[in-house]
Amino acid sequence: MEGFTKAMAIELAPHSIRVNSLGPTFLETPMTKPFFENKAFRDEVLSKIKLGRLGQLDELTGAIVFLASDASSLMTGSALVLDGGWTAE
Repeated sequence: MEGFTKAMAIELAPHSIRVNSLGPTFLETPMTKPFFENKAFRDEVLSKIKLGRLGQLDELTGAIVFLASDASSLMTGSALVLDGGWTAE
């Protein structure tokens, strides 16, 4: 997805179209809830998230608003990672 984001950003920049992506960690939703009922899976996922918890959908809102606003007007071809520290290692 990051490669696609960069390729589209290069292709669309001459048209003043910005392309960025979000890279969230595992989110707790009604659809993912059954997976996290498996203790082994949940423990494995949580061991990778440095903040020690699953993400919530509303935690993406600020990033989405930022990317849609003029505050990110010079940003294109980037991935905004909201992973609770997963990739910090």
